[in-house]
Amino acid sequence: MGRAGRRVLIAIVVVLVLLVAVDRISAHVLAGQIATRAQRAEALPSRPDVSIDGFPFLTQVVNGRYHDVKVTVRGFQQNGPRVETVRADLKGVHVPLSDGLRGTVRQVPVDRVTASVHVTFADINAYLAAQNQAAKVTGDGSLVRISGPVTILGSTYTLAGNAALGVTGDTVTLTPAAVSQAVGALLPSGLRQAAIGLLTVKLPVTGLPFNLHLTSAKVVGDGLTFAAGGTSVVLTNTSAATG
Repeated sequence: MGRAGRRVLIAIVVVLVLLVAVDRISAHVLAGQIATRAQRAEALPSRPDVSIDGFPFLTQVVNGRYHDVKVTVRGFQQNGPRVETVRADLKGVHVPLSDGLRGTVRQVPVDRVTASVHVTFADINAYLAAQNQAAKVTGDGSLVRISGPVTILGSTYTLAGNAALGVTGDTVTLTPAAVSQAVGALLPSGLRQAAIGLLTVKLPVTGLPFNLHLTSAKVVGDGLTFAAGGTSVVLTNTSAATG
């Protein structure tokens, strides 16, 4: 290869490096704008982490539609127990090129959202204590276990049992399949169903960002992880609205 050819090759490499740099910087800048809009729209306690996947990014900029935006929200709470993390995957995020360039993103329509919502047992128990409920919730491998005192016909029994997880709307129900006791007076067999009802725990997980609604639950590590989803979300100046 001659000197002229090497110069052309070097020039091409430099241009490619610059394009990649511009691509990544542009993605970072827009991610910051989306993070700011999401924090204001959802009244989040802190600025969420936002990353934009897909390369090249600049083609998404031109189209004004971003295929995959990942948002992580930490320490969210409304009416129920504190939520440790919300890891949301926003599909089809619409930001016009002109708004992105000027930094004047006023609203961000989103086609679809899927998310993983994690609540720790520590935060669940703190919520139950604040509601004057004596039940304690812990993990037992892939199962959840409930323990605590129940009072039936004037007698108090300390019970425990592995529980089934149920999700209805924005409420999670933990229902013991059976109960056992290690100490105290023996629970009569005829009162076991009543005891199960008294030991059942209902947890509201409401007001999640991006209009997320729970679809399922499972035990993961130190708490419960919920699958959630939302559609036609619009991040505006004050709130997220569904279309």
